[in-house]
Amino acid sequence: MKTRWLNAFTVSVLISFVSLYIYSLDLTFIKLLELKAYDFKMSLRGARPVSDQVVIVAIDEPSLKREGRWPWPRTRLAKLVDQLTESGAAVIGLDMLFPEKDIYIPFDEVLSEIEKKDLTGLSRKKLRSWLKQAGDSDSKFADAIRRSGRSVLGYFVYATAEQAEGAYELIGPREFELLDSSQYSMVQFSDKSLNPDFLHPIVAVGLSLPPLMDAANSAGYFSFVPDPDGVLRFVPMVQSHDKALFPPFSLQILKEATHLNSTVRVFPDHVGEILLGDIAIPVTEKGDFLINYYGPSLTFKNISASDVMAGMVKPEKLKNKIVLIGATAIALPDLHSTPYDPLVPGVEVHATIIENILYKDFLQRPSWIRLLSMMVILGAGLLLGLASLYFRALGTAMFLILGVGGYLIGDYVLFTRQGLWVHTVYPVFSQILVYFGITLYRFMFEEREKRFIKGAFSQYLAPTVVDRLVENPKLLKLGGERKVLTAFFSDVAGFSTIAEKMKAEELVDLLNVYLTDMTEIILKYEGTVDKYEGDAIIAFFGAPINFEDHATRTCLAALDMQARLAELREIWKKEGRPEMFMRIGINTGPMVVGNMGSINRMDYTMMGDSVNLAARLEGVNKQYKTYTMLSEFTYELAKGDIEARELDSIRVVGKQEPIKIYEALGRKGETDDLISLILPHFKEGLDHYKNWRWDKAIDSFERGLNLYKDDGPSLTYLNRCIAFKNQPPPSDWDGVFSMKTK
Repeated sequence: MKTRWLNAFTVSVLISFVSLYIYSLDLTFIKLLELKAYDFKMSLRGARPVSDQVVIVAIDEPSLKREGRWPWPRTRLAKLVDQLTESGAAVIGLDMLFPEKDIYIPFDEVLSEIEKKDLTGLSRKKLRSWLKQAGDSDSKFADAIRRSGRSVLGYFVYATAEQAEGAYELIGPREFELLDSSQYSMVQFSDKSLNPDFLHPIVAVGLSLPPLMDAANSAGYFSFVPDPDGVLRFVPMVQSHDKALFPPFSLQILKEATHLNSTVRVFPDHVGEILLGDIAIPVTEKGDFLINYYGPSLTFKNISASDVMAGMVKPEKLKNKIVLIGATAIALPDLHSTPYDPLVPGVEVHATIIENILYKDFLQRPSWIRLLSMMVILGAGLLLGLASLYFRALGTAMFLILGVGGYLIGDYVLFTRQGLWVHTVYPVFSQILVYFGITLYRFMFEEREKRFIKGAFSQYLAPTVVDRLVENPKLLKLGGERKVLTAFFSDVAGFSTIAEKMKAEELVDLLNVYLTDMTEIILKYEGTVDKYEGDAIIAFFGAPINFEDHATRTCLAALDMQARLAELREIWKKEGRPEMFMRIGINTGPMVVGNMGSINRMDYTMMGDSVNLAARLEGVNKQYKTYTMLSEFTYELAKGDIEARELDSIRVVGKQEPIKIYEALGRKGETDDLISLILPHFKEGLDHYKNWRWDKAIDSFERGLNLYKDDGPSLTYLNRCIAFKNQPPPSDWDGVFSMKTK
């Protein structure tokens, strides 16, 4: 496999920076999701209690039923204002516009005046003038507003002439004169030449009748600017016409109620501060105030306007209260969508803003929130990248869940306890994007590597070994590497003869059973099956996963394989099938292991002199009539765990250096009883043999064979001693037996 410069951590870093770039674009779609996340947090927070300081006198359904359809005669509204004034309301805010003269003639009031006044002797002209004055409900309403000395009117503002649609006039001298007293108490520019063109502009206004505007203590704009999804979350706390800065309806009401000055400080590119007395009102750079809603409609105390006019409301319920008069009836067009409720009367929105400021109950989105979001986006991406270095997809997913869950909990705590609105969607979106980026990378590259490993090794490696390679591919060095391993070669004795006596189908079935059972034992000890060559099995232990005890594992696997084959022979004997015996050669030593072959076809295999020696030892078994032969190199490493006897010192074909060979007899302490009986005689005979004492050697081997006549090594040495007795070896013989064939 090619070395790749890109890894999961690098991918996570790159995607994190992509997320930051997307964040900087402020995409409309994600911005809308962010607004919906804000609404969800507010809804999850639930409704909150409000004080009784703000009271809404509602033009509600019961009032319309009792007083008639809207608009009412303004004499009736004058009566309402008078009633509130007498009850001691701290301020009266009229959340309604009166741009045209009253169309109603108050006949009941005129007739009452006629009954009180003697009209005899008046000329027709004077009578008409008197009647006109008696029926002027606008004047009566203006008088009531003026008498109250605590009334605040509202007006509409428009940022462009097109928005006014010709219904309202552009601001001229007369309009500006009517609004002049409704500016901020104090305006502080950081630069006197500053033109605050970043503020919401006022180009046109919709005002009530001039007599009403003149009669009121002050006025404030009650226009709202909903977000793109139509939900009302912000209200401009300052709007400008040239350099004149105007406050909203809610702030003007608070100013009248508290008798505190309103102050705005403006810098070249942002609103620095808005104050009501010493109450600092948090706003955005453009001067927008984030409304901290308390709940759906009717969260604030509502009193029916008809009950107030009928004198049914006790004065103490209104005394020193901030009273807002506004429409709440569904039939009247003053409803707005909020995070809590799609149909909230505008007067309740004003009440919410007043309550927020009065009790400093603010939600804020300070400038450092943006930096926090950027740090979370980048930090979460880096942490997920680090997690991906140590965990697989499921583990990384758990980190993602913890990261997203932890952030959402922290986000909600900041929102509910600290009043901070931090970004929800961007950081969560970033974490999810990083995770899926890492997952896609792994699927395309790392998982491909793992699929390659599984495909390449599952046929000849134990599942546990394959899993470890998949978990840590670095353990597998593709190509060739030199390592000390233990090579294993096995072959079925006389297989050609067996094959000649069986049908092809039967032979294949027999061979498959044999190879399956033998392979399972090799894999059990986490060996690697190199290849099958007919009935031969070639394997090695210690690669690709390194085991310090690979020599012992190989010997134990060989012993188990011989034991299993003995069981199979009993089964095959009963089935009338031929019996099979297996010869095994094992050697430990340095060899080259790795993927070898052509570009299109490779095998994970081994090669080297140590491999060849193992193959030779498998064949040497024939000379000694043994079935499991070890080299001295394997024996030295495994002797603590197995029983074995020294067979001989030999020179294999092509090598001059002699080696000792051993026969594996069993696990430590588990030697066969017959073998245990003859071992002393065999060792004694071998000692005599090495020292040219042929008669004594023959005697020892014969005593062993009397106990176990089928002991191949004893029989081999007996024949060899007889031959040397008749024809001794050369005088320089060193006791090493030289093999003549491979």
